[in-house]
Amino acid sequence: MPGPRGGGTTTNTEGKFTVNASQGQQLAVSYIGYREATVEVTSKTFYEIALQSDSEQIDDVVVVGYGTQKKVNVTGSVSTIDASTFEKRPVVSASVALQGMAPGVTVTTPSGAPGADGGAIRIRGINSFGGSSTAPLVLIDGIEGSLDSVDPVLIESISILKDAASSSIYGSRAANGVILVTTKRSSTERFTVTYKGTVGWQSPTDLPETVNALEYRELTNAMNLQDGNAPTYDDESMALYRKNMGKDPDLYPNTDWQDAVLTGSGLSHSHTVSLGIGSERVRMLTTLGYVDQNGIIETTDFQRYTFRNNADVKFNDKLSMKLDLSFSNGDRRSSPYQGTIFNYMNTRSADIPNQFSTGLYNGLGLQGNNPVALMLEGGQNKNNTLRLSGAITLTYEPVEWLSLQGMLAPRYATTNKHNWKKPVTTYQDMEGTATLTSTPYATLTESGSRAFYGNYNFLMTFKKNFSGHDLKLILGAERNTYDYKYLSAYRQVFNYPDYDQIDVGEIENMDNSGHRYEWAIQSYFGRLNYNFKERYLLEANLRIDGSSRFSKSNRWGYFPSVSGAWRISEEPFMENAKHILDGLKIRASYGTLGNQNLAGGDAASYYPTTPNLALGHISMNGTPASLVTLNTLANPDIKWETTTMLDVGVDVTLFSKLNITADWYRKNTDDILMKLDIPAGVGLNAPYQNAGKVRNTGWELSIGYNNRWRDFTFGVQANVSDVKNEIVDMRGKTATSGVLRNQEGYSIGSIYALESLGIIRTQEEADWVNANCPQFKETVQIGDIRYADIDGSNTIDENDKTIVGSTIPRYTYSLNLDFGWKGLRLSMLFQGVGKTDGYLNTYYVMPSNQGGTFRKEHIDFACAANPGGVTPRLTSANKNNWYDSSFWMKSAAYLRLKNIQLGYDLPKSWMRKIGLKSAYVYVNAQNLFTATNFWDGYDPEVGYDGDASGDFDLVKLGSANNYPQVKLVTIGLDLKF
Repeated sequence: MPGPRGGGTTTNTEGKFTVNASQGQQLAVSYIGYREATVEVTSKTFYEIALQSDSEQIDDVVVVGYGTQKKVNVTGSVSTIDASTFEKRPVVSASVALQGMAPGVTVTTPSGAPGADGGAIRIRGINSFGGSSTAPLVLIDGIEGSLDSVDPVLIESISILKDAASSSIYGSRAANGVILVTTKRSSTERFTVTYKGTVGWQSPTDLPETVNALEYRELTNAMNLQDGNAPTYDDESMALYRKNMGKDPDLYPNTDWQDAVLTGSGLSHSHTVSLGIGSERVRMLTTLGYVDQNGIIETTDFQRYTFRNNADVKFNDKLSMKLDLSFSNGDRRSSPYQGTIFNYMNTRSADIPNQFSTGLYNGLGLQGNNPVALMLEGGQNKNNTLRLSGAITLTYEPVEWLSLQGMLAPRYATTNKHNWKKPVTTYQDMEGTATLTSTPYATLTESGSRAFYGNYNFLMTFKKNFSGHDLKLILGAERNTYDYKYLSAYRQVFNYPDYDQIDVGEIENMDNSGHRYEWAIQSYFGRLNYNFKERYLLEANLRIDGSSRFSKSNRWGYFPSVSGAWRISEEPFMENAKHILDGLKIRASYGTLGNQNLAGGDAASYYPTTPNLALGHISMNGTPASLVTLNTLANPDIKWETTTMLDVGVDVTLFSKLNITADWYRKNTDDILMKLDIPAGVGLNAPYQNAGKVRNTGWELSIGYNNRWRDFTFGVQANVSDVKNEIVDMRGKTATSGVLRNQEGYSIGSIYALESLGIIRTQEEADWVNANCPQFKETVQIGDIRYADIDGSNTIDENDKTIVGSTIPRYTYSLNLDFGWKGLRLSMLFQGVGKTDGYLNTYYVMPSNQGGTFRKEHIDFACAANPGGVTPRLTSANKNNWYDSSFWMKSAAYLRLKNIQLGYDLPKSWMRKIGLKSAYVYVNAQNLFTATNFWDGYDPEVGYDGDASGDFDLVKLGSANNYPQVKLVTIGLDLKF
């Protein structure tokens, strides 16, 4: 009770308290992390007081490398995301929840496949193109791991270290940024039980609209006329089809292949139970979770079980311990024909029957690959991943200014794959005349891998404060080890086709393989923090890493950084502006990072400096003999890729409600690993060499506002960032794969194709092209695509290809809105990217290509009779329109309503009557709406031409045989007991 006669008290473990007070006095109730509430005493004797969360206090301390810091004293560029983000976005993969939440962080979710719908995270652009990994380092409670291996419900906060100053403490593993995940721990001395459950339904975000059977036949006839041929379907057959279409599905089908394939329930549900218990000495939080996702096709699903136990033990005032254990087991199921299924679903014509009335699956017109039959009868791919990790951390504080900490954290992961592919026979008529078998025999590949990670570190922390000077010094040593083993077996021809066990297959042509890889990093590091009256701030870091991947002469890398900040708002001359300007901080940083992670997963990526021998067998006069070959040169002189970054930023807080953060940075990556040309006489493949350079330059802006008016709360957070990616040096080389190209002066993964000048609209234009600049020796007509003569040769050929687009988004942005009124809560997240391109080709978008069907827009095709048509001329005889060109490239920029949630906190008085502390019910929708100019029916975020199993590569374009992106509508319930 404030005032000279006031008294005080504390609550018990249930939050209850008793205090003597007189009418008219004020009760001030406070709790760490919550806003203080003041209540005037009346004649009542019982009061229920609810405190509101104070986000400013919660954010006061942020997690950084090997410790925490006051947010106001952070000198680097760090974005923080708290648990409320995950409460508003009920996702299975935690990486997806980062999308749109931090400036400078690009998250792309290219697939909706169950268990494979995680996001690819890029922080401030892409650093490398030479085979090194571009993924950030993820640490979960200090242990390296996969972000998507953590149940999002368990996450307390995430810190994203974006600049060199905040990341360099992790040295050689931090070139692509660092993500620090902190999981929830028990923070109470009471026994608590919470339950979180969801149930939801998935459906594709978009699907291409194709023509029906009659329209397909009409367009086919139109195509034949364009080619000077007779119609495929005469007037009589067209009349019969028009009359009987849909009435006789065997002879006059009108198949909707999307409806036939997308028969999965799309149902998903998740359940998480947490048990918390604590005392003055011991606190423990145990969480069990279960997720079940069913796909939009029948043979895809995912189940995951998770367990986590975080324990804190305080032996005495000097010695404490953390003991953490986690376990997850995930099973993912998919079809071995999944790429073919989604391919044919969108590209086969509607006049092809799916299933005859006799129950047989049709294969005529499908090359025997009936997508429904392949889905239901073609076998299964099963993938099981089990992860187990533990960490024990002892902290000893012999004196107030010294802390000693040691951590032992082993981690084990095993993956078992069962790829069972069965032959599927289809028929050309309802009587059972066989058309084709998808594969001549059943095949089974069983593979298993196990990986053991070891993490061991020791820290000494010194802290001293004297006369306004605050010093903190961290010194540490760390060792990381990795041991990976893989084994696989293959057999074909199974006499019992329903018994998918490896020993049932015939031994002829059987195969097996296996390998084992290891690496280790030994590290020493230190960080010095100094501030004077929390006004002038300085931080210096140094990490020394030694990697087993490099030779002794280049084994050790040194990664320093320095950063400083000036909190102008703490100056005495700013005192009169405190009621307006709560905080103003200017900061700058510079540092060096490294990268020793080579992508590929083969021997060359683990032992790049050592010659790798290929082992095999050869038959000599009928006698098998062992074979050992050296195929690729090794380079003992390769060293770390190094990234240097300069960052300048400002943090502003106005009226205690408006927060502004802005950054500008330049990031240069040198010594990128490339394979340069070597003399052909060497007779071996070229080795990696340190040769390439890439630059990322960009800026970021984040603006947040939060306020309260009585029972109404409002919050808005806007983020926008820009990054320009440029290859500075490739030693004059280029690298091209399909329509993608790496070339000096352009961004990584640029689109390389002919430059389209549009569709030829007049006969005069067609005649001029044929006479003065012929295209691929084809005779063009009205409706054909015209190309630019880039090389000035007065002819169009492959030499006229040029860079026409970029696959790296230049801009990323988001807008997060939160509204609250009493127990109601509404949140919305809009997210998008700008200035980026996507590309599709072949029969996915090109009319008359490779026997595919037609899209709806192909009805309005350009020709002499319709020169203003929107799509090129229909022709199967002239290939002019099928060449890769910018005509088939479209902007992949988009704005998406990524997430919207409406929820209600049920009244506490109701809950007490049934033994609950609180209950929150909500409905949530993800990917509900997308605005884009990309190809109709195809999601601009999907990594087209990626692996059909659900894995993906963000730098592949062209085909569209991927699992579609999905939208999800969810109902959820949160209970606290």
